[in-house]
Amino acid sequence: MATQSQAEVAPGEAEVVVRPAAPPLPFSTTLTYTAGNFATGTFNAFNHYFLPSFLSMLGASPIIINLLSNTSSAEGIVVQPLVGAWSDRSWYGWLGRRRWFIAVFAPLTIACLALTPVLALLGGGLSASGALPLIALGIFLFTLAHTLFYNPYSALLADLTPPGQRGRVNGIFHMLEATGEVVLIILGILLEKRLGYGFFFVLVAALLLFGYLPPLLGLREPRELPGVTARRHYTLREYWQGLRGDRQIQLYLATKFFVWFGISAITPNIVLYAQKVLKVSVGASLVFPLILLLVSALCVWPLGIIADRLGIKTIFFVGMLLLAGASFAGIFVHTATLLYPVLAVAGVGYAAQTASAYPLLTRLVFADTVGLYTGLDGTLTSIAAPLAGISIGTLITLYGYSAMFPFVAVLFLLSLLPLALLDPARARPAQAEHAAQVLSQGA
Repeated sequence: MATQSQAEVAPGEAEVVVRPAAPPLPFSTTLTYTAGNFATGTFNAFNHYFLPSFLSMLGASPIIINLLSNTSSAEGIVVQPLVGAWSDRSWYGWLGRRRWFIAVFAPLTIACLALTPVLALLGGGLSASGALPLIALGIFLFTLAHTLFYNPYSALLADLTPPGQRGRVNGIFHMLEATGEVVLIILGILLEKRLGYGFFFVLVAALLLFGYLPPLLGLREPRELPGVTARRHYTLREYWQGLRGDRQIQLYLATKFFVWFGISAITPNIVLYAQKVLKVSVGASLVFPLILLLVSALCVWPLGIIADRLGIKTIFFVGMLLLAGASFAGIFVHTATLLYPVLAVAGVGYAAQTASAYPLLTRLVFADTVGLYTGLDGTLTSIAAPLAGISIGTLITLYGYSAMFPFVAVLFLLSLLPLALLDPARARPAQAEHAAQVLSQGA
């Protein structure tokens, strides 16, 4: 029978406990957990591919479009690490440490999303200038509310699954997210002209309601976290000191900053590039993200399985190479027909980084700090997204939508530098587990 082992990590640090890893997650429980991400996929697709056209119709500038059409906003810089640390420390009976965030903030997201078209009408109609500020308020509120529960929801992956299974479970998690995006885009192609954008606000709100019921009601969180955990509650100052002192986490976060800077710069502009540069219709412009996301949905689960076998960092690295290559190819492609295979390659790259990035983070941090570092990971998105919105919005205003391809290609290449230096075997949990094994063998 497995027993707990203890080992000192470094002078002045807390004693750590190495508990047995979580048992393999049954496929049925995996589907229960990941069901919510299908709904979040529709939420992301609506933000990234519907809101840009909607805001452009209202006369918003490229900078405003980019700032409002990302699922991460500047308030997350403060909110996400605080929520992550809160979820690590909390326990609310049958709602556990993570799911109570879903119970509180998912309904707020749904309400704000469904009421945003009403704000547009109160502003004088979709064509009136008074609609834009109220629409911006609605977008800010439902984006913030979604952020407040999504990071704790993501952190459940590390709570429920053993390290060797996280690649494939994360693959299913993001496969369902990409599938949700694909489904909403197909519905947009078929129904946008007939029903208008107001219908999609309400549809996504309904999908969030039904999508998050299975993980909220069907999961039971472990009271004691498996894996390597610290035997004390850290203060936020100690978290910050730990972040400053751990080179592997710093390299990971530097990688993710460049990744999300690039993704945030290109995602809201794909459909507008198709409409304004390639001169296709609103409905036809949705085919561009459809190709990218359909390929991603098909590839992310198999790539998660491969990552468990070949190495998570390896798959992450390959994914970023493919994204950089596709972005460079976009500089020289000026027709829709030639851009389709470029988007397919980008879809494989996106699937590879999606399947591997978060499981890599869970290898670098202690189990009882996963929520905090998931929040810090999200904080980078909240920093990168508005910076990308301002930067790419300014470039588009000056040089047009084609400027996004070289800008993004450089960012993806920059992400490879810290990723190449990152070594999960040097992370503190790995060192602590190795020390515990040595002590147990000598006992």
